[in-house]
Amino acid sequence: MSPMTLHLTSRQSNILAFIRARLQQTGEAPTLDEIGNAMGLPNVSAVLKHVRSLEAKGRLAIEPNRARGIRLIQESDPLAADTMELPLIGRIAAGEPIFSESRVERSMYVSRDLFRLRPDYLVRVIGDSMRDEGILDGDLVAVHATPVARHGQVVAARVDDRFTIKRLYWKGDLIRLLPNSQGYEPIDPDPTEDFAIEGLFAGLVRGA
Repeated sequence: MSPMTLHLTSRQSNILAFIRARLQQTGEAPTLDEIGNAMGLPNVSAVLKHVRSLEAKGRLAIEPNRARGIRLIQESDPLAADTMELPLIGRIAAGEPIFSESRVERSMYVSRDLFRLRPDYLVRVIGDSMRDEGILDGDLVAVHATPVARHGQVVAARVDDRFTIKRLYWKGDLIRLLPNSQGYEPIDPDPTEDFAIEGLFAGLVRGA
């Protein structure tokens, strides 16, 4: 069995997804402290234990004496080249790290060909407010983690404790989250609410 086929624990999958997302967002790997804060781990020693396990399983390399010395290993296994492992995130509330252990329901292997952007995690759609976009109740939406979005893009957004998939309307100071199904009203974030763009729609998985 090659290192790439070794099973990852849920915690290891979450850490790997967080590292990948941070590298894509900033171009730099997170520090052990940053990983610990995102995962809710108690100390650097606990983080290092999981990172070393990922290194042993061939998923990353650690460059010594560097604060941000984590490097992802290019996947070369034929199966791994066609699939990717993504965490399925449950409810996301204000102030809670997306990749915290309590938020991840499970990890899933999915085909890379399903996605237009490189996804970082999956969320389950509740409701049919985006039915006319082809996004149905129960679908798993893949999210490319980024706080940056443009007018007209389909985004994953958080308004206080509500996490939603909508099309972004952003002109000047006016921000609206637009549904695409009859019977639903736009969401207009209030300045007093905790509003954030969590990522961009990257594709979906149906029937999982």
